[in-house]
Amino acid sequence: MNASLHNNLMGQVDHIEVERRLEFAALPRGWWTVVTMVIAALLVYAIIWFYRREGRIGASLRVRMVMATLRVCVMLCLLTILFEPILATYLHRWVSSYTLVLVDSSASMDLQDRYRRSEDLDRIKTVVADASQKPVRRSDVIDELLSGNDKRFLRGLAENNRVKVHTFADNVQTQYTIRAARESTGKNEDAPSANDTKPANQKSPVVDTHSGEAFITKFQATGAATNIGRAVRQSIEKADRSPVAGVVLLTDGGINRGDSYEDIARFAQDRGIPLHIVGVGNAAPPRNVRVAEVIAPDNVFTQDPFAIVTQISAQGMVGQRVTVELVEKQAGSDGDGRIVSSQEITLAEDNTAEPLTFKHRQQSVGRFVYQVQVPLNEDESVSDDNQRKITVNVVDNKIRVLLVAGAPSWEYRYVSRLLERDETFEVSCWLQSADDDAARDGNIIIDHLPASAEELFEYDAMILLDPDPLEFTAEWVELADRLVSRHGGGLIYAASRLHAPAFARDEATKELLRILPVTFDPDADLVLNQIGHYQKIAHPLIVPSSSQGHPVLKLPGDTSLELSWANVGSVYWHYPVLREKPVATVLMRHGDPRMQNRFGSHILLATQYAGSGRSAFLGIDSTWRWRAYGDSVFNKFWVQLVRYVVEGKLVGGNQRGSILTERDSYQLGDVINVSARLFDRAYQPMQIPSVEAEYHIGDERGKITLLRITDRPGWYEARFVPPTTGSCELTLPIPDGDISDDVVRREVQVTRPNLEILQPQLARDRLVALAEQTPGGRYYDVKDAATLPDQIPDRHESTTIRSRPTPLWDDKWVLMLLVSLLSTEWAMRKIFRLL
Repeated sequence: MNASLHNNLMGQVDHIEVERRLEFAALPRGWWTVVTMVIAALLVYAIIWFYRREGRIGASLRVRMVMATLRVCVMLCLLTILFEPILATYLHRWVSSYTLVLVDSSASMDLQDRYRRSEDLDRIKTVVADASQKPVRRSDVIDELLSGNDKRFLRGLAENNRVKVHTFADNVQTQYTIRAARESTGKNEDAPSANDTKPANQKSPVVDTHSGEAFITKFQATGAATNIGRAVRQSIEKADRSPVAGVVLLTDGGINRGDSYEDIARFAQDRGIPLHIVGVGNAAPPRNVRVAEVIAPDNVFTQDPFAIVTQISAQGMVGQRVTVELVEKQAGSDGDGRIVSSQEITLAEDNTAEPLTFKHRQQSVGRFVYQVQVPLNEDESVSDDNQRKITVNVVDNKIRVLLVAGAPSWEYRYVSRLLERDETFEVSCWLQSADDDAARDGNIIIDHLPASAEELFEYDAMILLDPDPLEFTAEWVELADRLVSRHGGGLIYAASRLHAPAFARDEATKELLRILPVTFDPDADLVLNQIGHYQKIAHPLIVPSSSQGHPVLKLPGDTSLELSWANVGSVYWHYPVLREKPVATVLMRHGDPRMQNRFGSHILLATQYAGSGRSAFLGIDSTWRWRAYGDSVFNKFWVQLVRYVVEGKLVGGNQRGSILTERDSYQLGDVINVSARLFDRAYQPMQIPSVEAEYHIGDERGKITLLRITDRPGWYEARFVPPTTGSCELTLPIPDGDISDDVVRREVQVTRPNLEILQPQLARDRLVALAEQTPGGRYYDVKDAATLPDQIPDRHESTTIRSRPTPLWDDKWVLMLLVSLLSTEWAMRKIFRLL
C-alpha cells in the first residue's frame, strides 16, 4: 500500500484489526472441484489397492501400508502445490460515525426570558417547571437539557455514534468527545475496544458514557455574534472525513453574522447531513426596555456639578411612559442605595436611543456608584438589561500646585491670588526674582525651590510662568519630568517676553521641552523681531472646530450666547512656536492672518498626554486682561486648565502607580489588556517579577497575575476575559505599601454586544424551515428534545483491505518434504526387496 495513502487513511481510522488466513489461489471451482476430489480419491484408492496386492516376498502387509501412506502423502503434497497455497492478510478498519452537538454560546444565550404566552410556557415547562414565576436564563435551559436525568440526552446521542460537543458564537470551540456506548460496553462485537478508540488526531478530551466521568454541560455565553453557518462548516471539518450521522443545534437562531439560513440548508443538503435543531428562548415578539449606555466623568470634585448621560432603548413599547431613576450608593457599601433623581420619558420607536441627562452634585469624598434603572415591567421579554452602573471618583484632597515665576508679572499676581482663594487648591509660590528674605505668596509657604523627589512629588501640578532657566539644574528638570511622565502630574508652561527665548535654548530645560505639546522654533527670535515685541492692537484668538467643547474652554454659566473666545481672547504679544506635536491637541490659534508659518496659524494654547500625566503650553501672557469680561472668565479658564492637566494623576489615584486599560468599555467576551506602572518607596521602577490584582464585577471576583515587562522597567501586564456584564473594578495593592489605601484602581464597563441584543427573540419559524430543508432534519421544542436521540441512526463504517498474499508452495521446505517422502519410500522398498 502507498505509504502516504496509508497514513491518510490511518488519520481517519479509530481501530484496525489484522487477520491472517490460509487460502488456495488455484483451487478449482464449481464442477471442477467435484472432479478433482473424485480423481484424488481414485488415486488414493489405487495406491492402497496396488500395495495390498503386492505379491513379492519380503514385506508384510503393515510395511506395505506404511509405504502406501508415504506415496499418498507425496500425491497429496503435489496436489496441494497444484492448488497454490498462500497466506492472505486482511486489515479490518473501523471508522466511527459522529453526532455533532453545537451549543450556542453567544451573549444572547445569557439573556433571561419572561414567558408570557401559554404556548411558549408549554414548550419550556418540561425542563423548567417554574418558568411562569421567574425569568429563565437560556444557558440554564441548555444546562438542564444536557445534564437532566443523569445526562440522558447526551447518553442517548452516544448510544449509536460518537458525540462531539462544540460551543460556538463567531467561531467553534471543541469541548469534548463522548465515546459511543458500544465502545464502552462491548455490545457490538465488531466495534473496537475502549482502549483503542481515541483517534490519532483527536485533541479534545474523550469520555465514556458509562465510566462516570463528568460531562461539562454549563458553558459561558459571552460570544459577540452568532454565526451558525461557520459553526456547521467548521464542526464538520473537525470530524476529519469521518461519517457524520447528524448535527444537533441548541440555539435561539439569532443569526447576525455569516451565512444565511438558505446557505446553511444548501450546505447540509449537498453533504446529506441532517440538522436537528432545538430552539431555546422565547419566540414571542420582544417587549423590552434597555438602558443602552451610561456616561459620566471618571473624576469630579466635591460640590462641582456633573452630568450623567444615559440612553434608553426599547422594543415593542412605542408611546409608553416609563420612569428612569438615578440611584446612588457609595462603592463597597451594602444595600441598594437611594434614588437621587428620576425623570419620566415617552418611549420612541424600536431600537432608537432616547438620550437623557441627570445633573448631580456630590458633597462627600469617595467613590460612588451611580445606577440608571428603569423599573421592570411585568411583560418584558428580557429582565436583566433594565439597569446599568458607572462609578465616579469624588475627590476633595486639595490640588497641590507649585507655581514658579521669573518675575512678578500681572499674570503671576492674578493667578497666584486666584489659587490662594480657591478652596480646592493648595499653592506654594516661588518667585525667582524675589529677595531671599522676601515674604512668599501662597497658602503653603516654602523657603526654597523643592529640589528632592520627596519634596517635588508632593505636588500634583507645576505652573511655570515664564521661569528663569538659570535656577533649574539638570537634576531638578529630571525630577520634574518624572513627576509628569511617570507619576501623572501636570505641567503648565506659560511664555512671556522676559525669559521665554532663554528657556527654549537652555540645555538644562531640554527634558521639559520634550514633554511640552509644541515644537519650539529655533528662529523664534527672528520672528519676534519681525512681528515686534510689543503690539498696540489686540487680535482675536481662534478655537479650532475640533476643540469646540473641550473642558478647558468652557465659558462660565450661560454667557456662551453672549461671549465667545473670538471676542474674549484679546492677544497682544505671543511667543511663536513651530508647530504642535503629533499627539497634541491645539485649543487656541492666533487670529491675525499674518501670524502664520508653513504649518498654519501660530499656536497659542495646546495640551497633550506626557507619559502618565499631561502638559500644556500657553504662548500668551495676557490672560489677566480677560477679567475685563468678568472675573469668572479668567478664573474659570485657569481652574479648568489646572484641573485638566492634573486629571492624569486623579485617574491613577496614587503617586506610586497607575493601572491602565486600552479603553473604558468592553463587550462581553472581549479580552481586556491590563497594564500597570509601579514604583517602590524611593520612586524607582519596581523590579519584582509579578504582582497580583483583583477584579470585581457583580458577584464575580477573581485574581489576575501581572507579569513584569522585561524591557520596560516598572511596567507589568496581563490579559483576562470578564465572566459577566457590569461594572468591572480592577484593584492592585502596591507591594510594600505603607498603608492599606496604597492601592491603584481602574474601572471599566462590560456590556453585551449590540448585535446580540437587537433581535433577542427565538427565531422559531426560520429554524423550523432550516431543519426541514435538510435530509432527515427536524426542529424540536425543548419539551420534545428527549425524542431527538432516537432519530439519529448509526452511521459507522467498517471496511476490509486485503494485502499482497505470501505464497507457501514456492518454498525450499516444500521441495525438501517431497524429497524426504520419496526417499523414505524408496529406501523401504530397497530394504524389503520390493524394487
